[in-house]
Amino acid sequence: MSERKNYLLTDTGVKAIAKQSAPAKRTRYSDGDSLYLIHDPKGSLYWVMAYRYQSNKDIKSKQKTFHVGTYRSSKQLIDASFKPEVTLKQARSERDNAKTLLADGIDPTEHKNQHKHNFEEKDLFKVIAKSYIDEKSKTTTKNVQKLQGFLDNHILKHLGAYPIGAITTQDIIKTGLAIQASFETQGKHTSETAPKCMGLISSIFEYAINTLGYDIINIAIGRNKALRQHKAERMKAVEQHEFPELLRHIDTYIENHPNGHEQTVAGLQLMTLCFVRTKELRFFEWSEIDYHQSVWRIPAHKMKMRQDHIIPLSPQAMAIIERMRPLTEHTGYVFYNFESNKTYSEAWFNQALQRMGYTGDPYPKMTGHGFRQLASTGLYELKFSKDVIEIQLSHLDQSSVKNRYDLSAHLAERQVMMSQWARHLDNLRAGCAVNFGLLSPEALNIVMTERGRQEMQIVAYEKDTLIHYLKSKGVSQELLMKLADQL
Repeated sequence: MSERKNYLLTDTGVKAIAKQSAPAKRTRYSDGDSLYLIHDPKGSLYWVMAYRYQSNKDIKSKQKTFHVGTYRSSKQLIDASFKPEVTLKQARSERDNAKTLLADGIDPTEHKNQHKHNFEEKDLFKVIAKSYIDEKSKTTTKNVQKLQGFLDNHILKHLGAYPIGAITTQDIIKTGLAIQASFETQGKHTSETAPKCMGLISSIFEYAINTLGYDIINIAIGRNKALRQHKAERMKAVEQHEFPELLRHIDTYIENHPNGHEQTVAGLQLMTLCFVRTKELRFFEWSEIDYHQSVWRIPAHKMKMRQDHIIPLSPQAMAIIERMRPLTEHTGYVFYNFESNKTYSEAWFNQALQRMGYTGDPYPKMTGHGFRQLASTGLYELKFSKDVIEIQLSHLDQSSVKNRYDLSAHLAERQVMMSQWARHLDNLRAGCAVNFGLLSPEALNIVMTERGRQEMQIVAYEKDTLIHYLKSKGVSQELLMKLADQL
């Protein structure tokens, strides 16, 4: 009898198998010494070890299969970024560990199953998840409720009862697929809940490793690839050519809806000019207005990106805000719902837009968040730069030194942009045609030169204002001259 050969497979060979189309029937590739790579008709590849074991209840030993781990799930693509979940080397190591258990009379499959139920209460995934949520209580209430909902409604039913160190890659993938399937059975094929749940599981693993000191690997990283890709829906918003009519409907809201609030009209008008997130406008406080520079300074704790944000206020925006002063200044908030005696709810703008008919019939669907889409599209068509627009939309991460510099350096450009945007909306209200076609090189040069001149005027004004202020505080002339040179 010829001697059995081991180590028959190679990393390159296994990857080549993974690139093949799924076989018509289950195919087995031997590495020798009882280790096999299984290619499933659904496309997944996984490692198994064949062995015989006789328990106390068995008359004779039985043929059994130990699931070593998955090389590639059926959803994973084999591209440059592909990394196997369990490599050939790791599979051989797990096989050797299982054989050591067999030599000691222990069934490796039973040992693996028992390990999931051998733990302390503090090691349970649900206990660690609760601790993680408690840490998150420092963030917004809405965020905590959302995370808790993901856990209670989707994740804990699959993973909650297991100790975190015993959870496998397949446990996590099966959890994600089960969550995705639950939505697909309801016809919700674009739900983003499953990917967000997978992200939360990964965050809990990171918390266990970095904060609680668990000596485990974050096996949840990258498991989103096992899910069908979520296709984000575009926010509901009217098209640019429908914007003028929307502006006029907002202006006549009280006229057409006598029970409406004046704050609602002002809020919608300010939203068109400033295009902040609805929450930022609902909790807009009088103390956040910088009258010296005509800007609205939103503190970091109110922002989605958790970074301070500046909104230059055009004369039109300031006029709307000042209309609210006699009505709401004593409340501390620019917009205040006196019927409920608190700030307006999340449904504030959407309900008003629905009353105007922006439900899909007779007018297109529109939401409060859609004003950001309208502003983004319009500003790009007005030829403003991407950096300036994205900073104003608070889309850029300003955590780096460079981006914090950009935030300051682009402020004058943003002031020009916000003023021109306000004039653009006035023109739309008046029914003036706006040509968004391509400019000739000469016309574009005139536009950009004028904007540059306006920006230089703003910078020069702020520089002079700062010098006069420091001079009034007794700063020496010599120091002022040095500062002026640097500015």
